[in-house]
Amino acid sequence: MKNIPLLSRSSMELLMMISILLFSRVRSLITSSSTHTRFRRCRYLAIPINQKVRSSSLRSWVREMASTSHDPIQIKQLVEEAIALTEQNQESVPSAEKLKLMIADLERESGEPGFWDNANAERNQYVTSQLSQQTHLLDRILQWESNKGDCLAAFEMAQDEAACTEDEKNMFYDECKKAASDLLEDGKQYELERLLSGKYDNLPARMVLTAGAGGTEANDWVADLKRMYERYSEKKGFRVTLENFQNGDVVGFKSVELLVDGPNAYGWLRGEKGAHRLVRLSPFNANNKRQTTFAGVDVSPIVQDDVIQSIEIPESDLDITAMRSGGAGGQNVNKVNSAIRIRHIPSGINIKVTQERSQAQNREIAMKRLKGQLLAIANEQRLSELNDIRGDIVEASWGAQVRNYVLHPYKMVKDQRTNWETTDTSGFLDGDLEDCIGSLLRFRTKEEREMEEEAAL
Repeated sequence: MKNIPLLSRSSMELLMMISILLFSRVRSLITSSSTHTRFRRCRYLAIPINQKVRSSSLRSWVREMASTSHDPIQIKQLVEEAIALTEQNQESVPSAEKLKLMIADLERESGEPGFWDNANAERNQYVTSQLSQQTHLLDRILQWESNKGDCLAAFEMAQDEAACTEDEKNMFYDECKKAASDLLEDGKQYELERLLSGKYDNLPARMVLTAGAGGTEANDWVADLKRMYERYSEKKGFRVTLENFQNGDVVGFKSVELLVDGPNAYGWLRGEKGAHRLVRLSPFNANNKRQTTFAGVDVSPIVQDDVIQSIEIPESDLDITAMRSGGAGGQNVNKVNSAIRIRHIPSGINIKVTQERSQAQNREIAMKRLKGQLLAIANEQRLSELNDIRGDIVEASWGAQVRNYVLHPYKMVKDQRTNWETTDTSGFLDGDLEDCIGSLLRFRTKEEREMEEEAAL
């Protein structure tokens, strides 16, 4: 049998420090008053280290945790703000008990014989959607209660001078700040989600990015926007599909079509519609001069087929042209007029589809997209009929410059509608759009409320 190597003196000291620290935490939980028993989670017992961490890193962590100081007044303000927001949100939702009864009724209905028959398709789709939404809401409410209890218990324990040492107090403050921050962050997120109450906000979204003035620079700008929206969607948990694209002559894309699917995808992204302006030192300019370029972003909901089929557009309002798709793809693409362009004459909207080899399929896809865009415009402009859509309305809705991205001579992203701005351009282009989109949602809600009040007078 091989001899087992002895631990070095430094390793022994490190183990003793960790053992003393953990023992004091466990003892405080066992011997403390009933207040301590409400503190259910003990995350502070977990040492946040990597698998290949050195003993010096452990020793530094122990010393840091033992020496951290906190401002009780600031922590109390954070706790009060988080709890106030949580209680406000709880007033706007059913109680956990009521949600459990609603979920039980939906589950009972979904288990009935014949529920999944084709004849009952519309009802089972509604029940499935409601079951998913109510279950998610119940989980969220229970998590609010858990974080709220952890937050209050940890703060109360930290305030008990006789029951815990200075090190323990700091540990409880850390736990309190973590729980309060989580509670506040999710509360603000829920506030924004409540604003997504539009008719089509819960639907998937189709985003079309098109290069504007700027040549190669504009094509590269479309590629940057594509990456930005993909990163944002990834952070939101959305699924992004690259439906169609046209490469630029040198780099980037002339146009890109993305399908974004996830909870309230269209509601989150519909405010991105418009012209996006970029100012930077162009890497494609031989003299490295500052250049301004534009890209257009169009966002429309992906409406269900039954809604699309119910919409009738007079043939006299459509200008339909067949053409060759062009590019790589063989004899069919280059010699057969399979691509379709549909122009809606009253509004001036143009839809071009080249992705299928069949002209009939491309025409069907183009009509679906056109109807989806017309529905979105009619909803935003509060029009009762699609026939009321005119070119000036589309221009006002789509042609406006919505956001500036200035990378030289200074760094700033500014939304032209809300005046929201940030100097963290790299973070924004990496998908950190949450604050900007949230600002726009609040701005639009305020505008709609003012319009309703004026109409009521």
